[in-house]
Amino acid sequence: MSAEPSALLDAAHVIIAEQLTRLRELHQSAQQRYALIENELRLSARLLDEASLQLRFAIDRGLPSTVTLAEREQQLRADHEVLAGEYESGRRALRQLDQLVRQIDMSSATLSGGGEGEPSDPWVQALRAQVIMGREEERIRLAREVHDGPAQVLANALMGLEHCQNLLKAQRVERLAEILGQMGESAREGLREVRRFIADLRPGKLDEQGLVGALSDYVRRYRDTVSAQVSFDAEPLPRLPNETEIVLYRIVQESLQNAHKHARGAPVHVILTVRKGVLQLTVRDEGPGFDTREVVRRAGRENWGLTSMRERAELVGAHFVVTTKHGYGTEVAIRLPIIQR
Repeated sequence: MSAEPSALLDAAHVIIAEQLTRLRELHQSAQQRYALIENELRLSARLLDEASLQLRFAIDRGLPSTVTLAEREQQLRADHEVLAGEYESGRRALRQLDQLVRQIDMSSATLSGGGEGEPSDPWVQALRAQVIMGREEERIRLAREVHDGPAQVLANALMGLEHCQNLLKAQRVERLAEILGQMGESAREGLREVRRFIADLRPGKLDEQGLVGALSDYVRRYRDTVSAQVSFDAEPLPRLPNETEIVLYRIVQESLQNAHKHARGAPVHVILTVRKGVLQLTVRDEGPGFDTREVVRRAGRENWGLTSMRERAELVGAHFVVTTKHGYGTEVAIRLPIIQR
């Protein structure tokens, strides 16, 4: 060979360092752009909420400005949807770019054997990155849940209080009593929503009743909340490792939420069985189904919710399959070998 191994490694380090520098600059630029879009989206959401409250107030009072406010609310909603689409596209691109930087960084660490105090195993670094990204995704999901749930309840309550103050000044006691009754019902609904939100954060019934009991309780609450036709059939199960029960519980949650969004109120069946040492979990809806290739084409990648479920399943050694077709509904199936204790 014309070059010593050490010289070849030095040259490789130089190439990787140059590429990392350029990628990090691109990543930083993308982060700055993403932060700007995120701020614009938050401002847009706030303006849209305020416009919606003003419109509801005008409709309730029969004000002549209702038409103008409705047009403004419609335009703000269209602008918000455009920003939301740009935000999601930017988030996906930034996540993929971040993964690329990490992969090249891991390759560099592998060549050098890792720095002092740093793990040299690329899989250790990949796992750490996955945990970080998973936490960030969960924070984003929680932020949306709070915005769409408790935050809306508080916004409606604020609007109702302002309306009550105006009615009190006008001595319209009958109308005031009616509004207060509506606010009471809204507050009760908000309290139920917050309790559901807290219960979903940590399914405590898993510890008390195991997977079957926790899923039965969740399906019942879900059925009552969205008025959906959901059946749940399960055989007695042995207790599984905590992480396995949590993963299966979360997959059912995600599957039912997807069915609520896309199955258009069609019946959903959740089935949990054990055959010859293999746990089989199926969530099947009778909705319209979808073309997976079309979903990938529109999104530019596989659906993130399905990807998250597959990754969770694989972490506990389960096999994850989604079967769907236009006009034939959708089925999420999990197969997991278990050891009877």
